[in-house]
Amino acid sequence: MKRKLVWTVIERMLLVFLVVYIVFPLLVPIIFSFSIRWTDIFPDGFTTQWYQKIIARPMYYQGLMTSLLVAISAVVVDILICVPAAYSINRLGGRVGSVLREASKTLPLIFPPIIVGIAFLRGFNRPPFVWGGSLFLAVFAHAALGFPFMFRNVLAVFQTIDERTLSEAAASLGANLWQRFRYVLIPNVIPGILSGALLVFAISMGEFQVTIMIAGFGWRTLPLLLYRSLIDDIRVASAISGVLVTTSIIAFLGMTLISMRIGAGKLRGVERE
Repeated sequence: MKRKLVWTVIERMLLVFLVVYIVFPLLVPIIFSFSIRWTDIFPDGFTTQWYQKIIARPMYYQGLMTSLLVAISAVVVDILICVPAAYSINRLGGRVGSVLREASKTLPLIFPPIIVGIAFLRGFNRPPFVWGGSLFLAVFAHAALGFPFMFRNVLAVFQTIDERTLSEAAASLGANLWQRFRYVLIPNVIPGILSGALLVFAISMGEFQVTIMIAGFGWRTLPLLLYRSLIDDIRVASAISGVLVTTSIIAFLGMTLISMRIGAGKLRGVERE
């Protein structure tokens, strides 16, 4: 009995340590961004002026709009690429299909962002595709970074809903490929698309390495402004950090909610059977 109690205490202490280790560093810049100053153990005062500066100053407002434009565009690009790709690869059978499914989910994760940045910079910086320094190329680079996360979520849903049976049933009723894809498959994979979109959006909003390599400081996104603000005004930098952390938290909560709804739907389906 005593040994079990000791292990319970140790497990809870480890859990608390992990939570503090992960959550506390993320909360520090957010707390600092709402304080007038922080020179002691606890911050002094409460203010939102650092967030107001982000909105009031054209540089920060334009950076926020640029980040939103790039992130939303990267999400759209990944949806247009990953949904047909996941559908096609899910259709492949045998050993080849299995290898392609696993490789497509894991291979893009192996390459660090700096390698992706170098690849896009060298591949699209000579005729006829001289796109270096453009926001257009930054969008596709962000989409490449988010590809495995969107693809994994969409492919997992395709594998869960028994896509082959649904497609065959729709085909037997006279639906062509486009009709099956639009009216039968897409509505069923919406949860995977939403989960992947939230992940890609959060990754793009916080991406720094690829952006500075491809677009430079000509196109200032929030992470680039955060880097500059570390020198100019650490309090505004903390406010920018707060925006980026909040974006990630919202994406995490959205993914959790979607996963819970999918799980609840599966449970109801099992109970009906």
